[in-house]
Amino acid sequence: MAERRYVIIGAGVAAVTAAETIRKADAAGEILLLSREKELPYARPMLSKSPLLSMELKRMTLHDAAWYWEHRITLRLGTTVDGLDTDRHAVYCGDEEIPYDKCILATGSRNFIPPFPGRETVDACDIRTIDDLRRVRRLAVPGGKAVVIGGGVIGLEMAAEIGRYGMSVTVLEALDRLMPRLIDADTSAWLERHLPLDIVTGVSITALRRQGNKTVVEDKTGRSWTCDLLIVSCGIRAETALAREAGITCDRAIVVNEKMETSAPDVYACGDCAEFRGVNVALWNQGLAQGAVAGANASGGEAYYAGCDSSLIMMMDGVGLFALGDLGQSGEGYRVEEYDWPALQSLLVDPRRPAVPGHGRKVWKDGRLVGAVLLGDLTRMYEWKREVLERRTTE
Repeated sequence: MAERRYVIIGAGVAAVTAAETIRKADAAGEILLLSREKELPYARPMLSKSPLLSMELKRMTLHDAAWYWEHRITLRLGTTVDGLDTDRHAVYCGDEEIPYDKCILATGSRNFIPPFPGRETVDACDIRTIDDLRRVRRLAVPGGKAVVIGGGVIGLEMAAEIGRYGMSVTVLEALDRLMPRLIDADTSAWLERHLPLDIVTGVSITALRRQGNKTVVEDKTGRSWTCDLLIVSCGIRAETALAREAGITCDRAIVVNEKMETSAPDVYACGDCAEFRGVNVALWNQGLAQGAVAGANASGGEAYYAGCDSSLIMMMDGVGLFALGDLGQSGEGYRVEEYDWPALQSLLVDPRRPAVPGHGRKVWKDGRLVGAVLLGDLTRMYEWKREVLERRTTE
């Protein structure tokens, strides 16, 4: 039997997990991993969690170069895939045609940059690659002012890190509170009180403009914010262009079944670019789980995806947030248990700032634990996560 050729497009955690899973099942097959970036594959969530002053790529790298050699995975960096022909079973990089037996799309996602008037006139940063983070570090001015547009996890984490770098930071959020789709109103309010940031909600931006060497952000009420550094963090969009052009079924992302199969034979998708039953949470755990399923099935196995741990976890300056499950925002019939713990001063927290007290909330419905939130102290996180995932019943 001829050796199979596997071509994986992308090099995030989903792609690397798929390659590793294939190699475990198929010792002889040829595995080719194609990456647009010039760096070894790294953990993208670490971009907003890495200290700007001591940023080191090796701390984010998934594996060193020797690992790919040892696993006989050919990693081609700085390679752009221009086309996919599912009839010919080939991908195209410029004039080069690369045949495949099985293809896995792990193309990831891109940042969404709203079409703010004046956007093209200012020097705004977004955070998606290691080069983006390097650019932020070049532009950051200790003692200067920064504005972050977007109050999601990445926006808040970047804002906190820029604050540690020595800048005063204002976070502008379009919605009336932080992360309303992910956390309840009380949790949003708690974050606003305890994060060491100036957070302004309900901001409708009408213009961006240059003022000398600074950027001015204006909103419809006439308010304005002048900054030395502007970061836009307004969510992501799945990278589906390659799949769409190949005629593969896409909605908001590439549509897959429980085996990570797309509508094209011998083509799979996983990670941020994939949508299963209308859902794409675009989290690290999704990439891990879907990458393993795609790799197993591409190499002749029988694996099924049934969802992933979608916990929201954020930690900055001792202000921790863990949220999972149904937090009671959908209506009546919930029972809530509240918990409070004394403040704990962590070695990770600036000793000049007061320690943050711990607070927890368990949400019950029909006698079952359906959701939980921890704030401040996250030492109970794994215990509470297990209880929610097991849907613990009332004793």
